Amino acid sequence: MLVNYVLYQAGWFACVLGGASGYPWTGFAAAMALMLTHLVRAPDKAGECRLAVIAVIVGLGVESYQIWAGTYRVMSGTLLVGWPPLWLLAMWAQFATTFRFSLRYIMTRPTRAALFGAAGGPIAFLAGERLGAVVLLPPVSLGLLRLAIAWGLALTVLSVVTRGEMPDGEGRR
Repeated sequence: MLVNYVLYQAGWFACVLGGASGYPWTGFAAAMALMLTHLVRAPDKAGECRLAVIAVIVGLGVESYQIWAGTYRVMSGTLLVGWPPLWLLAMWAQFATTFRFSLRYIMTRPTRAALFGAAGGPIAFLAGERLGAVVLLPPVSLGLLRLAIAWGLALTVLSVVTRGEMPDGEGRR
């Protein structure tokens, strides 16, 4: 579980620092390499792939809404105006690698997942802004509220999906 957490954090920093320094493809490539490393080691490769695809779809919705609502502006890597860059979506895919491992205790319980998302989403974006990957747009407090609500809802949905991917009964304790 520690290796899972460390690999995710390495991918997060690679994506954020790549986006901040104008090298978004570096972060994307690093996150995908770490994702592949996870998949090679995972006992249920198909389940991990399903979680990653669903997380990217949810992430696309969450991040597109945030961009369109004026919550933040991405500093580099955007291919289409108004859409999240690939490095940001890669972070969602790699985030999914933690759901059945290092974040299992949280992600198999929808209420905990909602609270974790409501707190963690805004914190992650505040950190991303400090590192230079995004700029939170005014009014920042409203944007942080939008992030908290969207991430709380997103992690609730992903928690329910994660529970469905667990072997019988394991995700319902």
